[in-house]
Amino acid sequence: MDNPNLEAQNVISKCLKYFLFVFNLLFWAIGGVMFGVGMWSVTQKGSYSKLSSLSTDPGSVLIAVGLLIIIISFFGTVGALREQIILLEIYKWVIVVIVILQVLGGLLAFAFWPNVRKSVQNQISKGIVNYRDNLDLQNIIDGIQENFKCCGSSSINDWDANRYFKCGGPSPEECGVPHTCCVKKDGEVQHNFKIQSSRHERERCFYIIGCLDAVINWFRDHMYVVAAIAIAFALPEFAGIILTHIFVQQIKEQI
Repeated sequence: MDNPNLEAQNVISKCLKYFLFVFNLLFWAIGGVMFGVGMWSVTQKGSYSKLSSLSTDPGSVLIAVGLLIIIISFFGTVGALREQIILLEIYKWVIVVIVILQVLGGLLAFAFWPNVRKSVQNQISKGIVNYRDNLDLQNIIDGIQENFKCCGSSSINDWDANRYFKCGGPSPEECGVPHTCCVKKDGEVQHNFKIQSSRHERERCFYIIGCLDAVINWFRDHMYVVAAIAIAFALPEFAGIILTHIFVQQIKEQI
């Protein structure tokens, strides 16, 4: 004769339970690494008080995102392992809210694109102002300028807002731009990054297009890549929602 208790226990899929556990444990580890790298980055700078702008500091962003991932994945990890409905429901609905906010954010960005563009441009301009004061920010800006073959936020003239590069400034780099603004030519080494020259000379030696336009153009030309990246980010979220919902239903059926 079949044991009713045994049948009830079999309602819960062990594979699903431990898949959710490992799935969230992996994201917990990723969040921990991001948080650790962010803390290390901030510590290397000395203290938060030395940062000119937390909104443009990559280390601060890593700390915030890493901490959020740690908290969310904690609910999923413990909830799956302990089969706690309340923790799993919190985990599921937090992800649902995040997905909704992402969709709304995308729609609002599309609807109010001129305002979004201006806001992004302002953030890039702040990054240019703080270029020499934040090594992480400097590396990001250099990477963008070099890979997208651009200079400044809207144009090469944006670098005049930086105290080290503006004309008449106290730095040896005055009236210049970072080396990543320079057009790279085979067998040629750039030594002079001054921008006080004729228009023809500037166009020959420096990237003229601003980085905001360069990045937007890249997105327009690589829509399939952008779509693939968006799907890659969305799949784990939808998988977490659906699998958690199924697992919660299995627990309820056992009860």
